[in-house]
Amino acid sequence: MTHVLRAQARIVATTRIAVPGVLAMAAFVVLTGLAPAVLFGQHQDPHTVLEGGATVAAVTAMLLGALQTAGDLQNGMSRALLLVEPRRLRVLGAQLLVSLALGAGVGAAAALLADSTLAVLGRPGLPAASIVAVGLGMAVAASLCGLLGAAAGVLLRNAALAACVIVLWSYAAEPFLSTLSYSVYVYLPGGARESLVGHVSAHHYIPPPLAGGLILAGYASAAALAAALTFTRRDLA
Repeated sequence: MTHVLRAQARIVATTRIAVPGVLAMAAFVVLTGLAPAVLFGQHQDPHTVLEGGATVAAVTAMLLGALQTAGDLQNGMSRALLLVEPRRLRVLGAQLLVSLALGAGVGAAAALLADSTLAVLGRPGLPAASIVAVGLGMAVAASLCGLLGAAAGVLLRNAALAACVIVLWSYAAEPFLSTLSYSVYVYLPGGARESLVGHVSAHHYIPPPLAGGLILAGYASAAALAAALTFTRRDLA
């Protein structure tokens, strides 16, 4: 299993999309925090900056995971790995674990960038314990979203399609559903992510972070199971 993990990690490290994707995420997190203050003199609420960073990190992790697994299926890399390790579940397990770890790294980076942005603005506004808790929530949410994205890539088998589905779901479908019924939205992946980063609302019930983590873990586990069934039964040729 370790040799498959090392091989998969090397594939991800040398892919053309990983570094640009992370850099784009970093730029977006910083700009969303700094741009309103620099351009309009409007200082963002600390929760808004942190939650915005968490959203971008989660979507970035999902995209990287989906592009990795769908890309491996499209370019034949999965078949090449199966020549080294014929047990499909081990190959898929390595892909999912690498996506999980990559997501955690993306979440941690986004948390550091968001905290640094608040420090530059001179508006920490939250106690250190709260900032640490939100940072941990970001890392956990992004890691689970990375797993979710990798499973989606296996199920859809097309990198472009997977990317479109993830972006549309995250930035169109879920926000629309939240306007229809926020009580339903909080149990969707986006609502669970908001729970993990300690989202505060005076008008809606938000589950505690532990509940949000369990909900998101449930979605990720279900997607991983569906991906395992698909990967082991589908012809990869």
